[in-house]
Amino acid sequence: MSVTGRGGLSRRLTRGLVDQAAPGLRWAVAVVLLGVSGLFGGLDTVADPQAETVAAGTPVPGGPWEVTIHEAGIRRELGKLRLKNEGDRWLYVIATVRITAEESTMLPSDLLVLDGVTGLVAPTPEESALERDGSRLRLLQPDMPERIWFVWEQSGSAPVPTSLTISVEQRTWREDSLGGEWHWMDVDAKGDDNPAGRVTVPVKADTTPPSASPSPSAEPSASTRPRPSASPKPSTSRSPSAGPTP
Repeated sequence: MSVTGRGGLSRRLTRGLVDQAAPGLRWAVAVVLLGVSGLFGGLDTVADPQAETVAAGTPVPGGPWEVTIHEAGIRRELGKLRLKNEGDRWLYVIATVRITAEESTMLPSDLLVLDGVTGLVAPTPEESALERDGSRLRLLQPDMPERIWFVWEQSGSAPVPTSLTISVEQRTWREDSLGGEWHWMDVDAKGDDNPAGRVTVPVKADTTPPSASPSPSAEPSASTRPRPSASPKPSTSRSPSAGPTP
């Protein structure tokens, strides 16, 4: 939330004028300022702008990356991945990510956040893999788009979503308040910044097991994708180039 006055008076300005006044006059200055601000609607709270919700296939720029959500779906089995709990299901999102920064970038674990989905074993994906060969997601190179599968495990007792609203996180290029260096960091130093955008996409429910479970090293084909490896799990730590403010 941000606080502004319609007449141009903010809480910070009001506090500054009162502090600069002589001790004996501070109450008088405060009364005058409150009266003037009342004429212009007072000191109002203004909601921070909400992230735009767009349709699938629309690129969402998030600072060092651009994310295009293509589809989402449900699978009972997914290559060699193994569910932690019998009866659970895989919930996946397919997206193209293009690095717009000048340096190679490791995507943060919370790049995509599923809004309002219940029963997730973890809020971040259990696995993220390149669609072209099923390899585990690592550093992405600038201006080389990659189509990626992001996979979550959802409890079998949770309702199957018919659509997903996916928040795409963002970073901004700014100075580190501690070291003075410039990095891609959270927009808000507290990590409370809004997402770059939200994408709503229908969920394809496919509970039929895949016809094959090839190894990640096999040649890719349209009928056997995705093939993310079962282990090890990707690290949930953020890279220094796209992480939060220290």
